[in-house]
Amino acid sequence: MITLFQAVIILQLHYFSEMLIILLLAIPFVAAQQVNVTIFTESQCPYCTKLLREQIWPFYVTRPGIMNLQIVAFGKGNCDYDYNRNFHCKCMHGPTECDLNRLQNCAMSYFPRRHLGLVTCIQGLKTLREAFGKCLSRLSPRTQQKLIECSTTQTGELLSYYSMVNTHRAGVRIWPTMYVNGVFFDRNYPVETKICENTDWC
Repeated sequence: MITLFQAVIILQLHYFSEMLIILLLAIPFVAAQQVNVTIFTESQCPYCTKLLREQIWPFYVTRPGIMNLQIVAFGKGNCDYDYNRNFHCKCMHGPTECDLNRLQNCAMSYFPRRHLGLVTCIQGLKTLREAFGKCLSRLSPRTQQKLIECSTTQTGELLSYYSMVNTHRAGVRIWPTMYVNGVFFDRNYPVETKICENTDWC
């Protein structure tokens, strides 16, 4: 015969098992609501700058958590390495673009989940020194030093090499190039509209 205490325990276990099932069922639903957005950029491309500053960053600020964003900062160019296995990258808009690409790639490496503000700040600037002054000043001195070191050494050049590999593998020919949930988006209407077509969170 079941006592009152045992009956209460059984009811509680039944309740918690139902709740666990509901939570487990909800996990893929939550994941499905996030939209995968991949953007191939180059740091001194005016169209890339316009996209990041006028559409991607405002959407990120007003609708946080919807985009699972990946930015690939390289553009049209190539990286080679010398006999000492040091990488040397060449970029479409010249050495300064390579400098800024490196800093963006370093920012994404050091802040894998919270880099968009920093990448957007760096985007479209004229020199690496300007980027240090405008975009790193709010970071701790230690973090500033790490990013400066990364962006001016082979550490950053190696990160740019990986971005080049990803760019070439994707067969990108125009910048910016954007994919939403793996499907090419030609940006013939607002990015916000496209992203919100793929989620109920908007």
